[in-house]
Amino acid sequence: MAKIYPAELEAQPSFHGSAGEKAVYQALQTLDDRYTIFYSFRWLNEDGQARSEGEGDFIVLHPEHGILSIEVKDGGIDYDDGCWWQTNRRTGTRKRIDPFNQAAATQYRLQAILKERTPTIFTTVCRAVWFTSVEIGPTKNLPPEVVRDIILDQTTLDAPDAALQHVFAYWRQHLNAYMRPWTPSQYQAILRALMPSLHFVESLTSIHRETDTDAILLTRQQANVLEFLQEQPTAAIHGLAGTGKTVLALERARRLASTGHPVLYLCFNEFLLTHLRTIAPIEHVTFHNVRTLAQELMQDDSIPIERVIPAFYEFFETTYDDSAWPWPDIVVDEGQDLSDSLIAHLADLAELYDGSFYVFYDREQYIMQQTRPAWMDTKAECRLVIYRNCRNTHEIADFISRLMGIPAERYENQIHGLPPTAFFYRDDERLVRRADQFVAQMLREGLKPEDIAILTIHSVKHSHLPLDTKLAGHALSLTPEPSKLLFTSTRKFKGLEAKAVLLIDAETSRLDDPLIRRLLYVGASRAALCLEVAFYEDDADTKNRAMRKADEDALCVRLGLQNH
Repeated sequence: MAKIYPAELEAQPSFHGSAGEKAVYQALQTLDDRYTIFYSFRWLNEDGQARSEGEGDFIVLHPEHGILSIEVKDGGIDYDDGCWWQTNRRTGTRKRIDPFNQAAATQYRLQAILKERTPTIFTTVCRAVWFTSVEIGPTKNLPPEVVRDIILDQTTLDAPDAALQHVFAYWRQHLNAYMRPWTPSQYQAILRALMPSLHFVESLTSIHRETDTDAILLTRQQANVLEFLQEQPTAAIHGLAGTGKTVLALERARRLASTGHPVLYLCFNEFLLTHLRTIAPIEHVTFHNVRTLAQELMQDDSIPIERVIPAFYEFFETTYDDSAWPWPDIVVDEGQDLSDSLIAHLADLAELYDGSFYVFYDREQYIMQQTRPAWMDTKAECRLVIYRNCRNTHEIADFISRLMGIPAERYENQIHGLPPTAFFYRDDERLVRRADQFVAQMLREGLKPEDIAILTIHSVKHSHLPLDTKLAGHALSLTPEPSKLLFTSTRKFKGLEAKAVLLIDAETSRLDDPLIRRLLYVGASRAALCLEVAFYEDDADTKNRAMRKADEDALCVRLGLQNH
């Protein structure tokens, strides 16, 4: 049976309302599998051509005979006063047609396409007209533009193979052309030239626009949490990475501040504090992290920076005068990183001043201390949970859920993007090469250097990626800077996000360590659109290449990663 394209026509195609096209379609279906048929082949011409666009009703390909452009006309056919006319049998209306020029225009366009796309393959390209409702006898006095050999009529519908071979034979003789049969590879090349397969991948920037829109919708879906908190003065709100905790915390602080009362917004991360003070200033809201709060309350600049927080915890617990506390309403972000005593004391202060106290936290992100603070799970009067991820694409969220054993059906969203990838390295040079390729790929996708973060699960000082490395021509920076690539640790970057993240330095021998898995979780959840995880094969010397490859593939399957 002939191969006919488009391959997926509707069960009852309309054939543009033409009974003639339907009849020819059904006739060509009876041909053997050496024939390939294109139905309704549309084309645009090059600039400056007389005919800007057109359509070939049928294009017939045969590896031994060549290519034939067929124009189909049904109804009554006349040639009068130098013109071809078609009469509709149902309505009796008569209109002027130009079937031979139409067939020729498609023939010439096919020749131009093949000359450009398959210049080394010679093939015969010719034309014919098929009048499906009439019989054209051999003695008809035809106009000079036509010979009987290139006209098909209703008598040929029952024997299309012989009729088509007759047309091809005429053109071979008329053109004095010899065509060598196509080889299978030549046939495929001609097929690709006339019917190319195209796959346009969504750009990261377009996925980001969709992700931004979905984040807004999801936080609106979480509006019921905010409304509930209007009547609930104290609450602990747990949410996994990417569920919009900071967005909700900011909105709750804004609503509290709208009454004119002073509000403290307290977080832990330095980068997050800078980010909030820069992009989200709110009247009557004071943004602090534990370090800056300590410096304001203790008024002591002599304490070394590495001792400020422990000293503050002791000072706040034993020395601070609660009557001097200036903020009746308190919103805590990153609550899992604060000490249990600090959270309990802040809750007491909110109650003392008849204010509100809210802690937003993630049980899985306690990477700044050995244990989780217990206040949220044991002392909070109201505990709420938010589930839906509104930061990461579905594919990145799938990796996170697999990594941490999180129920995917409640966590993942429906915004799809690129699958996260894995890369395995055993030496620093190989990591640098892959990091360079990753950054170059992201830049080609339309991202800016400042959209990309390279995160080590340990520290920059102990990373396998040297700080003085340039990737795709761009320098690394320990702080966010325009035109530079941010290189920092997952601990320091926690609370922020980047469009693309390269997560490095995860030793394959330590992947069962709960702390390493939490660090991977935190780092991966920072990636909004694109994620690659570079695993350091520190145990590679004990395994041969086949064993390493099997282990790599098994890890990727388990975590939903594509092995680069």
